[in-house]
Amino acid sequence: MTGSLAGRRIVVTGASKGIGRGIAVALAELGASLAVVARDGAALEALVAGLPGGPHDAIAFDVADEEAWRRARPRIATGERLDGIVTAAGLIGPIGTVGEWRVDEFRRTLDVNVTGTLLAVTTCLDGLRRAGGSVVTFAGGGATAPFPRFDGYATSKAAVVRLTENLAVELAADRIRVNAIAPGFIVTPMHDDILAAGPDSVGAEFYARTHRAHEAGVADPAELVQELVAFLLSDESAGITGRIISAQWDPWKDEAFRERLRDENDLATLRRIDDQFFTTREKGHG
Repeated sequence: MTGSLAGRRIVVTGASKGIGRGIAVALAELGASLAVVARDGAALEALVAGLPGGPHDAIAFDVADEEAWRRARPRIATGERLDGIVTAAGLIGPIGTVGEWRVDEFRRTLDVNVTGTLLAVTTCLDGLRRAGGSVVTFAGGGATAPFPRFDGYATSKAAVVRLTENLAVELAADRIRVNAIAPGFIVTPMHDDILAAGPDSVGAEFYARTHRAHEAGVADPAELVQELVAFLLSDESAGITGRIISAQWDPWKDEAFRERLRDENDLATLRRIDDQFFTTREKGHG
């Protein structure tokens, strides 16, 4: 795990369960003071009761609700300062081939995953500016490659990555860094929805993979995600912004790779291969 986050105020959305909850625990253990956000107030209160250090605040609301963000802002950015934002809240539905699901389900996923990410930043922007803070968003399946039968989730995650890149450019003058994490295949309660949907909706191969992960625990380690979040919130990641970083596959612990993230403008970004500006061919071979 990275160095201390003592004295830093950080908000974590989607903290009642899954990846968000694990991140909250890890950040508290590093000394951060947390505002944890989700719709399940009872789960948040139970989480806060078991966290070390503090002070920590459990604030229950829907991340897609702009007015709820405004009401919560004084409790989130205590002392008018916010050092970090982690937007782990997300929905995975609707599940199935196009035409099988309702458009309102698609719209709801975009609202939570994309608008919820944006509102966390815009609502808390003054506090972030005072701190020169860091924002960590979440990519996922579909952000950089097709993820059929999960149209809402895939579309939203691609949008989150582009939003991350935009915000990184726009907020650079305020010393605010914004990066996205691809967490990998982590077993969370979200996958219960996948199993409940069944192989006909999910697709037999992905359903079988999810079922194996639940039964045997064959999945990527959540600890790497927690460590990467802590790194991106810390001073160790100074100069790294506008990137999408895989917790599982990128060598982000290697200092040489970190320097590449700082120096190479197009590394770990969402780009189109066109054989002109971006190519899959080696340099010097046409």
